[in-house]
Amino acid sequence: MEELLNYLHLQAKAVPISGGDINQAYRVTDGEKDYFLKYHPQMSADFFQAEVDGLAELKNAVRVPKTYQHGSFKDTAFLLMEWIEPGEGNQKDLAHELSKLHKINALKFGYKRNNFMGLLPQVNQKSDDWWEFYFTNRLEVQIKIAKGRNRWTIEREKEYSLFKDRVYQKWGTMSFEPTLLHGDFWSGNTFFDTQGQPVFVDPAVSYGHREVDIAMSQLFGGFRQEFLDSYQEILPMQSGWQDRLTIYQLYYLLVHLNIFGESYGDSVDRVLALGGK
Repeated sequence: MEELLNYLHLQAKAVPISGGDINQAYRVTDGEKDYFLKYHPQMSADFFQAEVDGLAELKNAVRVPKTYQHGSFKDTAFLLMEWIEPGEGNQKDLAHELSKLHKINALKFGYKRNNFMGLLPQVNQKSDDWWEFYFTNRLEVQIKIAKGRNRWTIEREKEYSLFKDRVYQKWGTMSFEPTLLHGDFWSGNTFFDTQGQPVFVDPAVSYGHREVDIAMSQLFGGFRQEFLDSYQEILPMQSGWQDRLTIYQLYYLLVHLNIFGESYGDSVDRVLALGGK
């Protein structure tokens, strides 16, 4: 760490911060200013370049930390950012800020570059068709990874085929608009500053169906009912949204299956059996 701080021209003290599963994170202070530093060994500079690009996309609508430096040093990718002191806020404001993202539209689903979901690749090849984009660039990319890690069974393949058919039969004719997504919208990737303003961090941006962010927000907890109710008042979702959430949660469960292992297998199997019905 001392070598990295010297490389960044920081005569500073670094204190480890917990909370993430992917990167090592530190609060860095030089006596005058605080920074947020995260790094990951054996990753290229492109790993954090994708995050910098995503934050730049989000800042057109919501508050994100400023980024100062990013790159690689001795086979370690790093990102130096603004330190924002956490405070308290309310769920209505958080819903309002998320809705601002979801009012930014694009002509196609996807994004100008591929990026990452955690440590795994997130493919963003553009498409006019939402379901084609979702199945090809989201689910089937993760399924290919799961096969390579021996986490995809014949039974799951059969269930996935049925799942895909059900989704197309029930929702295939619906029209969805490409909107800007945070992409990894769980409670650990947003917080409030000391003035109560929501702050968005660690995005995995793309333009997709906005219910994807809602689905992630409801998967692991941390968002109160007030958040969901407020979002619905501000930007109501199309009929049937409750049933579609599990369809989108499958993506994140597959990511967790690939990163953390079979402890997420039962959740994947449950969604494959029920999703799309």
